[in-house]
Order: sequence, then C-alpha cells, then structure tokens
Amino acid sequence: MAGPGAVRSILDNVQYLDGSEVATLRWINERAVLRTLIDSDQDRSVTDIARACNLSRPTVEGALAQLIDDDWVIESPPRTSGNGAGRPAKRYEFADHSRVVVGVDLGPHNVVCSVATMRGEELATFRISDLDLTGGQDALDAMQDCLRIALGEAGTTAERIIALTVGLPAIVSSAGDIGLTVVVPAWQEFRLSQRIRDAFPTADVLFENDAKLATAAEHAWGSATGVTSAVNVIVGRRVAAGVISEGRLLRGTHGGAGEIGAFSATRWDGVYDRLAGDAGSIEETFANAAAGGADARQRLHHFILDLAQGVAALCLVIDPEVVVIGGGVAQLGDRLLRPLRDAVNELTLFPVELRASSLGHSAVARGGVALSRDHVARSVLRIT
Repeated sequence: MAGPGAVRSILDNVQYLDGSEVATLRWINERAVLRTLIDSDQDRSVTDIARACNLSRPTVEGALAQLIDDDWVIESPPRTSGNGAGRPAKRYEFADHSRVVVGVDLGPHNVVCSVATMRGEELATFRISDLDLTGGQDALDAMQDCLRIALGEAGTTAERIIALTVGLPAIVSSAGDIGLTVVVPAWQEFRLSQRIRDAFPTADVLFENDAKLATAAEHAWGSATGVTSAVNVIVGRRVAAGVISEGRLLRGTHGGAGEIGAFSATRWDGVYDRLAGDAGSIEETFANAAAGGADARQRLHHFILDLAQGVAALCLVIDPEVVVIGGGVAQLGDRLLRPLRDAVNELTLFPVELRASSLGHSAVARGGVALSRDHVARSVLRIT
C-alpha cells in the first residue's frame, strides 16, 4: 500500500487518473487519517493530522468529512483557552465508543462475557457459574443471558456490537466452526456456532479455542505482555495450552497448535482431579501437603511431574521467553510455580521463566475482546 507522501504526489496529478483510481486514493487517505486518530491518545487538529500523514489540509478535511459520515470519527468538544484569543481550532478523535467489541468464554459449566470499546478498553464483564451447559440450547441461552447483562452494565445494546468472538473448549477449524471437541460433542451436533451467528445478525461473529484466546489475552494485557514467544498453560478441570510465536498466536494447520494434552504420555488428562483427590479441592491438597500429609504430598508430587512433562515438551519445541500458568491453580502462586519450575528445568535445555496469570477468570473472554478488536482493525476498518 502506498504511503501518505506517495499518495499526495499522485493526487497532484489527479487529472490523469480515472474515477476508480481517484476513489481508491481517497480511500487510502481516509485509512491513513483513521490510523493516525486510532493510534493517538488524544484528539488532533487538522494541522496535526496533516503533518502526521504528510497530506494537505484539503485532503485531510475531505477524509475527515467522510469518516464522520461513516461514524468512525467525531469532532471533539471545543476547548476553551481562557485568554479570549479567538475561536479554537476544531479537533477530531476516533469514535471509540460508537460501537463495541465482545469476547465470550463459553464452557460446559460457566459463561463469561466481556464488553469493550473498539480499542479494547473494558466496559463491563459478567460471569455466570455452576451451570450445566453440555446441551447446545442451554449453552446458547446462557450465553445470551450473560451477554444481555454485560451489555446492560456497559450501557449499550446488542445492535452496537461490531464483532463478537466466542471461546470454546474445542478445536476451531480455519473456516471458523467447531472442528473437534471431546468436551461438549452435543454443541457440534446442535450446530451451536451457526446458531450463535444467527442470534447476532448485525455483528461479525468469530470462534476460537478457549486456550488460544486466553493466550491472546495474556499477550495483550497479562503476564506475557511485551514478549515475542510464550507458552500459556491453563490448568482447570482440563489442561490446555496456547502458543505465541514471533509475536503472533499460533493456530497450526487444523487449529490444533498447542494441544499437547492429546498426547497421552503427558498424563494431562485427569491431572486436576487426581490432584484434588476425594476432597475435590486443590487448595485443600496443597494445605494438607504443607502440613505434612503423606497422601497429599504424594498427589502433589505426581501432579507437578505430570504437568511438567507437557510444559517441557512445549518448551523444547517453542523455546519461549516465558511460560504462563493460568486457570484455577494460578492463585496458588509460588507454592505451585517453584516446584513446577524445578521439574520443568530438569527436562529442558535452557532455564524456563514461569509466571502466574494475572487475568484470572476473565482471561478467555478478554482474549475474545483482543481478537474482536484485531478483526475490526484488519477486516472492517482495514488499517493493518
């Protein structure tokens, strides 16, 4: 794509261009102006924008007029200088709140919905827990109920959703549908993804594996911010992982990148329940182990070894800067990270830095917000 400077030189010879070429150049200029406003942390004057884009004032004014008509840009309230020095220059900003993006974490027992501005700033997040959502209709109803409450808390409506990304306990195909799930097979039979699309006809509806969304959130806002490679392991009733490679979420050919738990040698399947034991509580297991309980200490030892197998395998393949541990065990902090780090480092070539997730139960939904935000920039606004 031509830069703003090149566009300006071409426009100087606009008489030699046909109508379609002129329209294309105007569109390019509008994207340049819009990108400048989105990247800015404050409103900008026409002069500011023209300087940043290397465009003429008339070109910027024309682009702003179109962007205002399209509801992507608004004129900021007038500033008062207080010195009576005349009318202040008009200033403009990205209409960040004109539409919203949404991320949803939809699982067999819980649903979390996060509503955000188009830049990804959180407006409201709502969670409903301890449900039986293994049936497709139950899952759809719970998601709609949760989202309705979250939208109400955000002061907006479903009609203003521009993009919605749903995280599922499934491998999502390149076509954006459930490709494989052993957790909630009834959702696939119910055609849940299509029914969610039908429920939100005015929004772009996307789907992604829940662990991958949690990984995207950790990279955007959490414990993997600022790194170019990371492994994110979510430990709950099931254990799953996502990978950041060269600054991007790794999906793989079939959407199954990071699914190391499918390899039975890792012993990830059922590892949470084995740790919790008869009491059903990992916190109680840790407390009993700290108090010297032999059974709890043995279960904790095996849990660490089993978890370390898969983490180390991912580290040997990815060689990440950091490994993030999320899910229900993240709250245990160093009580888990210290022994796990020691076990992983015995199996890898280089020392591994382990960090606890900082996003808690909202990680998957916030990852949905990140992907919705990126989708708007890439496919709707087309500025990346």
